[in-house]
Amino acid sequence: TPLALRHLHETATALNKAADEAERARLKAELLAGAAMLGLLERDPEDWFRADTGEGPSADEIERLIEQRRQARKDRDFARADRIRDELAAQGVVLEDGAGGTTWRRTAPGEKA
Repeated sequence: TPLALRHLHETATALNKAADEAERARLKAELLAGAAMLGLLERDPEDWFRADTGEGPSADEIERLIEQRRQARKDRDFARADRIRDELAAQGVVLEDGAGGTTWRRTAPGEKA
């Protein structure tokens, strides 16, 4: 396993450095095939960060709170919006506001929200 992971790391490094599009495609295919043999990289990273781990609020609860926060911001009740953000952060959920709206992800163990 350590050797396989080292090879995947070397392939990922080469992929990140490759300038030629054909070489990038070859390395990407090699990386994904090798990772699949180990059961890795089979899931979209965003899905992984949003997965329900059984700890903290459910995805539905997070979406409900985001909607409440959006309404609070619309009503210019920024203290309430901040409380909702802080409540989610305390439960390991990071909110990221952008032009397309608010997205969220769970923090990794040891990562600060």
